[in-house]
Amino acid sequence: MKFAKKLSPVAMAAMLAATLSACGGGSSGSSASTTPVTTSFPVQQALAYAFTHGMQANLAITGTATSGALSYPVTGTLSYALGMASNTTFEGAAAQQATENLNASVVVNGVSQPISTSSTLIVNAQYAPIGDRTSDSYCVASGTPSYPATATVGQSGDIVTMNCYTDSTKRTLVNTEKLSYVAAAGSDANTLNFQMVTTDFGLTSTPQSSVTITYAVSTAGVPKLIRVQATQTESGVTVTLDAK
Repeated sequence: MKFAKKLSPVAMAAMLAATLSACGGGSSGSSASTTPVTTSFPVQQALAYAFTHGMQANLAITGTATSGALSYPVTGTLSYALGMASNTTFEGAAAQQATENLNASVVVNGVSQPISTSSTLIVNAQYAPIGDRTSDSYCVASGTPSYPATATVGQSGDIVTMNCYTDSTKRTLVNTEKLSYVAAAGSDANTLNFQMVTTDFGLTSTPQSSVTITYAVSTAGVPKLIRVQATQTESGVTVTLDAK
């Protein structure tokens, strides 16, 4: 589960924008359908399951890359993997960490672009996000993160705000992002689509990019990543991606 700055779809969007520029050239979080019969689903249990069992997904990418009046289709494949959590220390306190890897192959305007990203997710004892580390960013939760123990269709709320820096010295702030959630109807009565929405504000009060990751949560508290949606504008190019 991706919580902080180096959200792979956002990194992908930036790289696609650069590719499109070199060639001259909102996501909606809602999916699915039927209202579940089950009144509530064990979201906290699903979160714990993801970090104690790991998670993998292979998705097909569609989307568009738009520059001025020009718009090009984006296609490709995406492979996602979350490893099992292990003990670590973060900001001077005991925590857990898990490695998240994403590999993708995308084609925009006839140009193929391989993309690979990796980050270390930091969570507390309840598996709620408290930080994120990559080779060029260091993100720390502002306040105490909070997930609902259970969720019903139509429920929504805030999870945490992250401050992201260039490194662990925290001298240079590069962006602030807000993580929230929306619970939507799943594909059948036994699943809930738990959508985690990350909005990146950069150093402004205006959203700069948005990523929605949808997990199908079963009544048994087992999660499955089923969709990733992202939108970002970079160098005058707006890239919208939908992987499912």
